Amino acid sequence: MQKNYFNPQDQRQVFICDQQAIYAMGCGQLVKVHPMCNGYRMLTSLDEINNLKIGLSQGLLIIDCAMFDFDSSAVKNRIKTLKQIFPLIILLNKDTPDYILYLLIELEVDVIVSRNMSSREWNKAVEMACQHKVYFCQDTAERVLKLTQIMDKINLIERVNSLSLYDKYILIRICEEASSKQIAAELGHSKRTIEGHRTRLMQTLDVKNVAGLVKIAIITQLYEHYLSNPGWYASFLLAKTSSL
Repeated sequence: MQKNYFNPQDQRQVFICDQQAIYAMGCGQLVKVHPMCNGYRMLTSLDEINNLKIGLSQGLLIIDCAMFDFDSSAVKNRIKTLKQIFPLIILLNKDTPDYILYLLIELEVDVIVSRNMSSREWNKAVEMACQHKVYFCQDTAERVLKLTQIMDKINLIERVNSLSLYDKYILIRICEEASSKQIAAELGHSKRTIEGHRTRLMQTLDVKNVAGLVKIAIITQLYEHYLSNPGWYASFLLAKTSSL
């Protein structure tokens, strides 16, 4: 197998900023044997980074995400500033909340990995960070996939919540296999009006047929809410208000 050779002039000094000293030491040992790294230095706080006299093409910064105060409104600017100084590898802890991972992705941090990554993944993370390329270890990639699915569901729920009560009622009755003629009689409107609302619902929720509408009502728990709160919808039916 052909080996990769790196120009010593392209090697980077690595700075490790980590609250967990034992892990930081282990990280340093991996750095020592990586051909793209030229030694490492331990940092105890992010403030020490401001005193480093080294450029973007010469250093690599590995940061424990717990070093950031994510409750501070200034954290986004802090991460953006660090990205301009060094390539970054940000380490996630087992208990790192999903919203922090989402924020790091939103800020376009190139390399986000977890502490339980393999040595092979570690080497790849260093390589990709130095090349300013995006990389997630397997554990992080799985979290990102789940987060994407969750965000898709959240966006769908927001779209359903934005519907008028009139349209929500039509969607619920569709779930109960009521015909447009039946729904029209209940709401005091024409069959054609209800069919127009149904078409707009499919366009708004980006589905192709009635089955898609039913699926969304179930996924977003709209139908479950109806079953738990029938009085809310009954009072609406009595009022027979329209969003038209």
